[in-house]
Amino acid sequence: MGQRIALSWLQLKHEKMKLFAAVMGVMVSVVLMWMQLGLMKALFASAVVFHGSLDGELIVIHSQYEHLLHCKQFSSRLLYRLRGSSDVMDLFSIYLAPVEWKNPWNGEMRSMQCYGVETQTPSLTLPGFEEQMHHLRRTDAFLYDRLGRPRFGEVAGANALEQIIEPEINRRRMTLAGIIDLGASFGIDGNIVVSHANFLRLFSERNSGEIDIGVVKLRPGVSVPQVQQQFQALLGKEVSVLTREQFKDVELAYWQSATPIGIIFSAGTVVGFFIGFIVVYQILYTDVTNHLPHYATMKAMGFSGRYLNRLVFEQSVLLATLGFIPGTLVAAALYAGLRRVTQLPLSIEPGRGLALAVITVAMCVFSGMLAVRKLKSADPADVF
Repeated sequence: MGQRIALSWLQLKHEKMKLFAAVMGVMVSVVLMWMQLGLMKALFASAVVFHGSLDGELIVIHSQYEHLLHCKQFSSRLLYRLRGSSDVMDLFSIYLAPVEWKNPWNGEMRSMQCYGVETQTPSLTLPGFEEQMHHLRRTDAFLYDRLGRPRFGEVAGANALEQIIEPEINRRRMTLAGIIDLGASFGIDGNIVVSHANFLRLFSERNSGEIDIGVVKLRPGVSVPQVQQQFQALLGKEVSVLTREQFKDVELAYWQSATPIGIIFSAGTVVGFFIGFIVVYQILYTDVTNHLPHYATMKAMGFSGRYLNRLVFEQSVLLATLGFIPGTLVAAALYAGLRRVTQLPLSIEPGRGLALAVITVAMCVFSGMLAVRKLKSADPADVF
């Protein structure tokens, strides 16, 4: 085996420009697949950060809910019907809507997401929220998401310097009360959290009895599926009672099926695969064709066709390895740059890396399988 690998490597590096072209082709393919899959995963993960931060086992939403940017309100009286159940520890109602943020430094107007939450007990598990929740009880106070995109100004930096920050939000002057970590997503550039009272000051046209999301915190030991079924029967068809994971699934289903995001990134991954496949096939096919007399000589010396086939397959694996490692390093650098610019949770995940390594090897081996057919025409009789 070691002798075959040494021979395969010697064949590959004999023509350095062809080896460079093959490695570059595999590397570009790997980078494309990393980027497409990574961006798709990051976009989907960022879309459900808020959903995962809700401090409750059951979520109540309108039955016609589509996604976080298109909520339909329902009566809070439906949610508070559940308060009489012995299985319920606490209930939280949440308002949400986009607001217009006026940059306090340059006056630019930007849209961001606003969440109106209760301030007696923490309804969110976001880092920094529980410690600063009491600040929201002040009139016109808000918490700012430091993980939003930087287009809203240097809010977090100014807060760290203990500067007073009073931007206009929906044409109302508000005061920064603290910083939380939530994060931008595909449709949301930034977030703020306010109290119920301050939310209704920002949206004077909203009916206080119409809420967007209800959160139900159950007592320990309660059977969540059983209680979910009971509550759904109690509240009727106007609302849906979901677990937190089901709530995430509803959001992801919208972005995956109702928008072209999933199709576009999946198509980009397939394109990356075929770029590498075509480049490796052309290089290996040309190499086999150029060395056909040498392969014929080896056959005449007694080497089997299986042995020669393995030489080509080993070249495929070597090309996959030589292209995958630098391709992954380039993708990691691009991830770091995009993470700073977009605030999306991009990272080199070992599981995805293993899957892409297998795909890359399969891509190169499949190319080798097509190229190796040329070896059948290596007839020892043609040599003599």
